[in-house]
Amino acid sequence: MSLRHHADRATDIKAALAAYESDHGPLPGLTTASRSETWVAQMISSLRRIEFIRLLNDQKIDPTRLDPHHSLFDPLKGAALLGRKGQIDEAIWLTFIATHFGKHVTDGWLLASNVMGSFGQGPVWTLPTYVAQPAQFDAMLVNNSPALKDMAKSGRFSNHRQYQSKNPEIISKVFSSFHAWQFDHGGFSAKVQAIHKTHGQNPTDVFDQLYRSLKPVFGFGRLGNFDFLTMLAKLNLAPIDAGSTYLVGATGPLAGAKLLFHNNTAHPVSAATLGGRVDQMDDYLGVGKQVLEDSLCNWQKSPDQYKYFKG
Repeated sequence: MSLRHHADRATDIKAALAAYESDHGPLPGLTTASRSETWVAQMISSLRRIEFIRLLNDQKIDPTRLDPHHSLFDPLKGAALLGRKGQIDEAIWLTFIATHFGKHVTDGWLLASNVMGSFGQGPVWTLPTYVAQPAQFDAMLVNNSPALKDMAKSGRFSNHRQYQSKNPEIISKVFSSFHAWQFDHGGFSAKVQAIHKTHGQNPTDVFDQLYRSLKPVFGFGRLGNFDFLTMLAKLNLAPIDAGSTYLVGATGPLAGAKLLFHNNTAHPVSAATLGGRVDQMDDYLGVGKQVLEDSLCNWQKSPDQYKYFKG
C-alpha cells in the first residue's frame, strides 16, 4: 500500500479524533500536537502490521516455511499456506505455536523452531505427531532442558511473551491445555459451529465466545488470547472479529487508555469503564479494536515521540 494512502489515512484519523472531541470533549492526554501526532503514527504503524499479515493470504508461500529444521521456517506463513489448503486444524496449531513463542526482534522464530523441531535432533511436532506422541514431546523437552536454559541456543520469546517460562513442564502444560481446548468439540471448525448454534454467527460474538473459552489454556492470559484470535482473523482461519479491546486484565493498553482519557497512566479508574470508552471511540476512528489496543500500548511507552516497537 502506498505512502500516499497512509498519509490519507492519517488525515482521516485526525479528522475522526476531532469529531470525537467535538462530541465528547477534549481528550486530556492529547493536549499537545506531538501527543496527537505520535498516537496517530502508532495507529498507522498498527494498521501496516495488520496489512502485512493479511497480504500473506494472497502471496506465494514456500513450503519450507513449514519446516522448523529450515532457516526459512515461519509458523505464520506456514499457517497461511495450510489454511489455503483447507488444513484448518494444522493451521490453528501453527498459529498457536507462533502466538505462544512469538517472533523475537533479534532471534526471530528460533525458539519456536527449536521446540517444534526437537532442537534439530528429532521429529517435527506437527499436530498429528503431537496427538500420537504427547509423552514423547514432553520427554523431548526434558532432554533439551540444558538447551532451553541457554538463551543463545534456544532463542527467546517475543516481547509480548517475554514473561513465559522455558521450564519443560510449563511448556508441556501450555501445549496439552491448548490441544484440549482445540479439540474439545472434535476440532476447531466444530467448535466454531457449536458457537454458531448457541450464540449466532455475528463475528464479534463468536470472537467473544472464543476469547472466553480460552481461559483454561495455560499461560496464554488476556494478551495471548487476544493475539491468538486476532491472528486467526487476519489469516482468514476463522469468521471472527474483535468487538472490544478487552482492557480488563491488560497492562500497556490500559495504561495508554488512562493516559488518553486522564493524562495519567496510573489514574484510578476501572478497566471496564475505560474499555467501554475506547470501544466507543472506534465508532469514530473505524480502525478496528486491535489497532486501538496495539497503538495505545505502544503510544504510552513514548507518548511525545514516535518509536517503532516490534518483537
